[in-house]
Amino acid sequence: MSRSGLALGSVAFVFFGICAAMADTTITVTATSADCKVSAPAEMTSNSPSVAAGEAAITNRNYALAKANLKPLAEKGDAEGQRAYGNFLLMKCTGLQDQKAGADWLQKAADAGDIPAAAQLGNAYMNAEGVDQDDTRAFALLTKAANAGHGGAQVNLGYLYLSGRGVAKDLYQGMVWTVKGGEQGLPAALMNIANGYFKGNALPQDNDRASYFLALALERSTPAQKARFAATNNNIIRAQSAADTSRYAERARHWSPGPGSLSDVLRDAGRRRDQASKG
Repeated sequence: MSRSGLALGSVAFVFFGICAAMADTTITVTATSADCKVSAPAEMTSNSPSVAAGEAAITNRNYALAKANLKPLAEKGDAEGQRAYGNFLLMKCTGLQDQKAGADWLQKAADAGDIPAAAQLGNAYMNAEGVDQDDTRAFALLTKAANAGHGGAQVNLGYLYLSGRGVAKDLYQGMVWTVKGGEQGLPAALMNIANGYFKGNALPQDNDRASYFLALALERSTPAQKARFAATNNNIIRAQSAADTSRYAERARHWSPGPGSLSDVLRDAGRRRDQASKG
């Protein structure tokens, strides 16, 4: 698992909600719990604590062992351990959740310069997880992480601009950051681009482009993400034929993310901004 890219410690990214006209379908990146269908086992200890072992324990739903690995690292002042332990304490279903303490550990890691911790703390301020909701603070943290190249922060910063939360609403700037996240292959960003084309708000209305970016998002999504994309997915699919769905899915399998891979979307966003400015 990446220490500096999409992943924030032990917690995976998924997606939700955008600006007023798009609020039913636009998506942000937010941390979620692991699948907690299996009860946590009895308390265990770890002789050689490590973030990797803690994250593996979370994947295996062994939350006591995860805590045994991550807590000592956090208390020792290891920034990566503080971030991972903070994320762990924010998780639901573990029986060990403590959102306030989780946010406090993320703050310590962010203060030490850990970029993924800053991104996750920004998310916490957006969603009032362990802290009071503060969009201004979220904007500052996400801007720092997004400028450092953190894909999840780029998607969330795009959301803030698109919705006018913590910053003046700016659909073009919102799409600039969304495109950056999309060029890292993040499904949330690709789904927001699909929605932008479908709604005709931040991008020119174009059902074909919407269908293509929907296919790109679904190609890279987990089953849980696909479930959260249902509203956008269903709206766009109703506007296309079965043949179109198959054709766009095939095209999506051959697309590769990377810098400049979505430059055409950015050009379209500029066109839409210019159209809007002319009334």
